[in-house]
Amino acid sequence: MPTAISELRHHALRAFEAAVDAVQPDNLLPQALEEISLDVPPGGRLIVAALGKAAPGLAASWRTHRPLVEDHLVVLTPHRTPIPPGLSDDVEILFGAHPLPDRAGKHAAGRLYQLATGLGPDDRLLVLLSGGASALLALPAPDLTLEELNLATNAMLQAGASISELNTVRRELLVLGGGGLLLAAWPAIVTTLVLSDVPGDPLHDIASGPTVASPTGTNEALAVLDRFELLEQIPSTVQRVLVRGRSLQTNDAHRFAPSRTVLMGSNRTAVDAAASYLKIQRLRPRTESDPLIGEASERGRQLARLGRSLDPTGPGAVVFGGETTVTVRGEGVGGRNSELCLAAALELEGAGPCVVLSAGTDGIDGISGAAGGIVDPQTTNRIRSAGMNPTALLKVNDSATALSASGDTVITGPTGTNVSDVMLVIAGG
Repeated sequence: MPTAISELRHHALRAFEAAVDAVQPDNLLPQALEEISLDVPPGGRLIVAALGKAAPGLAASWRTHRPLVEDHLVVLTPHRTPIPPGLSDDVEILFGAHPLPDRAGKHAAGRLYQLATGLGPDDRLLVLLSGGASALLALPAPDLTLEELNLATNAMLQAGASISELNTVRRELLVLGGGGLLLAAWPAIVTTLVLSDVPGDPLHDIASGPTVASPTGTNEALAVLDRFELLEQIPSTVQRVLVRGRSLQTNDAHRFAPSRTVLMGSNRTAVDAAASYLKIQRLRPRTESDPLIGEASERGRQLARLGRSLDPTGPGAVVFGGETTVTVRGEGVGGRNSELCLAAALELEGAGPCVVLSAGTDGIDGISGAAGGIVDPQTTNRIRSAGMNPTALLKVNDSATALSASGDTVITGPTGTNVSDVMLVIAGG
């Protein structure tokens, strides 16, 4: 591999590491705690609930900086998420499946609901919220089964619905979504510290907004399903629940507990950290303010064309954050980041020194087992040398298989945080 490309790959990977490190709970939570008050009246209790993919790290950081000041600490996180050794036996640790809920998640959400409804006016609830919690808050609306909820969720995922579109529907189907947890905790005071995995950081979309009132309702949810032509594919029960409407509507805001929400960190935090590393390396980075969204393969080709257009006489870099989507047409192994990278690799064929990286800050990209990928103009040659056709693999969403064959996967394992994806383009001699 040419030295120039080797160096560009090295710096892309180091920049991604800097991005992930910047959004580690222990680097964000202490400052956020300085911004809030957790005073509990005499006789009151403090309940702390850490939710989502970053929940164990958030809980461990809480224990480090506020050791044993709470009356109860509960952690709800996806199965197989590593639990830091600092969390002792007095922590209630619950698990659920992601991205499709399971019965363990339903039980865990029921337990969280029980804790919230048991709070009184002198009690306080601190929610440490991170991405991935929507699937974990798997307590379906009345008259809706977990299986029916999953069928609707999976249909939207397969159709390529964005996180905003997905949560517009899920907020109406989950008891704890769209302010449901906040309503359940009334009349206790609720404070939420948020690690955002949604581009633009709309609080109602992060984990389906369990502690903020929903700005959308059943009409908007039905419109999403109609836009993707899913009304005939989802269970009729889902439609009946949406047509009937939830009992937890935005106009019930007067029943919601007093609350405050603080954004600890976001995708932008990670993007800026990656750019800072590249600046130190004199790679002349710039960052894009708009989130990178849309079909992953189309965005991959777009980033490759951007790489080709950068000044060939010297290094240059562009850093993006966001979350693309994949319209599933085959049964291959992959995720949105590996699909973006494979499409970019095909577009980079014959280009000068250039690399494109796209990876999830949580270390998980679909069902690939990797965080994402990093590709260069020789990636497709390495795939073909392994006896595979990169164009055919892209058509059947088998991008992770292709990148594994070329040695272009980015593997980190679970990172303990989650602020969506980081994409990098670096080019030049």
